[in-house]
Amino acid sequence: MNRPLRSLLALSLFTLGSCKSPGGDFEELRFDREGSAQQLVRFMALEGDWRIVGGDPSEGPTHTYRTIANGTVVVETAFPGEPHEMISVFHLDGPKLVMTHYCAAGNQPYMIAEHPSGDRVHFRFQRASDLNFPGAPHMRDASYHFIDRDRVTSSWSYWEDGKKSSDMNIDLERVPD
Repeated sequence: MNRPLRSLLALSLFTLGSCKSPGGDFEELRFDREGSAQQLVRFMALEGDWRIVGGDPSEGPTHTYRTIANGTVVVETAFPGEPHEMISVFHLDGPKLVMTHYCAAGNQPYMIAEHPSGDRVHFRFQRASDLNFPGAPHMRDASYHFIDRDRVTSSWSYWEDGKKSSDMNIDLERVPD
């Protein structure tokens, strides 16, 4: 395991162990930092270039993943260099894994990952910045299914006028070195 990953896991275990309630007893947390850190490590393992399964390999990657900020943040770039390029940023916030999605729709949904669930990470919508009105179009929830080292699927719910209007599934495969 590389140094930033070891540091992240050690920090998460330390932080989890030091969370106490005002009365001095350990507080039961809804989210546990160790589980959230393990989820973040899954995203770190995506480091590199990816393309949509069945897409034209000559067009290059459709997604890239980079770990930044001394191994504490993962940046997903969807459709790099295109007018509809989007960025999703994953990081820990206390005991939670969170994501902010910088969407081509012009808003920024903020989502929190649920408890770890095997090879899946599901993010639930919390709020969005620059949402012009409550029913404005925006991404609502996102799920990632880590199939194996070289395959991942993401599923996104798109909402308009206060209800889900569509789902989008993206099957990705790692671009060979």
